[in-house]
Amino acid sequence: MITSLLEKEGHLLQEVVCTDWENLVDILAAPLIADGSVLPPFAESAKVAVRQFGGYVVLIEDIAFFHGRPEDGVQALSMTLGLLKEPIYLGEKRIKAAFLFAAIDNESHRELLGGLARLMNDEDCLELLREGRDLDAIMKKFKEMEATQ
Repeated sequence: MITSLLEKEGHLLQEVVCTDWENLVDILAAPLIADGSVLPPFAESAKVAVRQFGGYVVLIEDIAFFHGRPEDGVQALSMTLGLLKEPIYLGEKRIKAAFLFAAIDNESHRELLGGLARLMNDEDCLELLREGRDLDAIMKKFKEMEATQ
């Protein structure tokens, strides 16, 4: 499921340049807004969650998992992945790669989190994300792992 969402045009971003985590959320949301997967309030919803609950979105060292609320403009299940040219920080937590995912309901939210958790349990996968150089290798690894599930 993750690979099919990321294979959509513009949903994989490499060498992302951003000033801070809020700018990163805007950059990650732009393709989803452009293709109609989410409405503009969704990006603000993702930022509000971080402001309210802190840096919980950096669940794994160097990798952030931003998300907003389904009722705040999600039109279709969707996801973007951004690989940063230079790391940024959310408080003390460094971010080198970030996902923004939009779920249409609680069930799809759990499914996306489950799919991401399986991918993030693989050290090779994490290393590819942290290096941030090769989108093709990342997608190949994601596809291999999804094929074995």
